[in-house]
Amino acid sequence: MMKILMTAMTTSISEVMETMFYLPVEFPEESTFIQSGMDKYKHSMACRLNFSGDFSGHFVLVIPKNLLVDMTENFMGESRDSLEKEHLLGTLTETLNMICGNTLSRVDSKVPFELNIPKVIDESEIPKSELFTIVETTPSMMAIHVSLD
Repeated sequence: MMKILMTAMTTSISEVMETMFYLPVEFPEESTFIQSGMDKYKHSMACRLNFSGDFSGHFVLVIPKNLLVDMTENFMGESRDSLEKEHLLGTLTETLNMICGNTLSRVDSKVPFELNIPKVIDESEIPKSELFTIVETTPSMMAIHVSLD
């Protein structure tokens, strides 16, 4: 099941990032958060989204602030000077919501999946020793982790 979910997730990430944020993406090999170098970004923001259905689990998305500013600027059509922290947090949580919803819609299931509301998490809650899918974009990179219960 995890392989099917991961394939659906990378397709969904590509679609969401290119369609909503106008950012092409590439996927290097999976690695832990630390192995990827994501821990070197001093100002990252993270959120978590739990889901349930035929199987349950959660997604964790981590985006460095510089990339999140670019994404928010593209998404909202606003200049970076007018962006507030709430705008960045809205983009962060909505990005994970779109990726998760798109991913789970691609998975055959007997029971429709239910998505909780994405919640902003502290850096200490990032599962840094777990495998992440690293997403490289032109200005930076981000990381997403999926875990099944």
